[in-house]
Amino acid sequence: MDMLNADLQLKNDALARKRSKAKASDEDEAGFHFIAFVPVQGKVWKLDGLERQPQNLGPINSSDWVMQVAPELESRMSQYEDGQIEFAILALVKEPLTTLVAALAENVKSIVSASQRLGQLKSDWEYFLADQSDGDSPAEQDVILGPCEQYRLDHEEIIRAVLGAAFKVQLETKEVSNLLALRQDLITAQARLRASIKDEAMAVQADNQKAASRRNDKGILAKGLLQVLERMGKSRLVLECDR
Repeated sequence: MDMLNADLQLKNDALARKRSKAKASDEDEAGFHFIAFVPVQGKVWKLDGLERQPQNLGPINSSDWVMQVAPELESRMSQYEDGQIEFAILALVKEPLTTLVAALAENVKSIVSASQRLGQLKSDWEYFLADQSDGDSPAEQDVILGPCEQYRLDHEEIIRAVLGAAFKVQLETKEVSNLLALRQDLITAQARLRASIKDEAMAVQADNQKAASRRNDKGILAKGLLQVLERMGKSRLVLECDR
């Protein structure tokens, strides 16, 4: 009889532990939620799914606002023991190709502005172009001065481009030689931008091809099936039939 009571007690203890674990699991699952950090109107905001309203983390005090968020992330990550993966970090950023095309649009607009300024100071400024070439820059006829489908650059993108404050100051000079040097630097920079756009476009195409091949790749499924069959003692039969 004592043995029976002991067995019943063990069973009850096991059920109690199981219920407690299930309850804790449910509570843990309820704690999984999204937290977002975003820069809005010069301030960094924390959007926590468990809080009633956004939390203002203060004004953006550097060009890299993410560094202001780092302590918040580190504090949350430090709550877990080493080896515990109870969180995931996802960054939403602009596509690199979009950023490069925007930079190219600003570059084109800057070159056109420099050319117009040169025209105001000296009508025959183009005769001095040969003296400015350093051999590494693209030929004058290859310089992009407007929309270009090859580099995904359209007219609207060029219009939206904003010229830098430092460039505007340089543009006010009355020294033709300085303007010619400035224009040549922009042309050299354009060559680098065009190369970067080509490289990024090729990388995007390669990624798309890999993604397409993964959707059609049945190798992972077949490998998983063979592992299941192997555990069932039937993989040898499948392999023999395959031969």
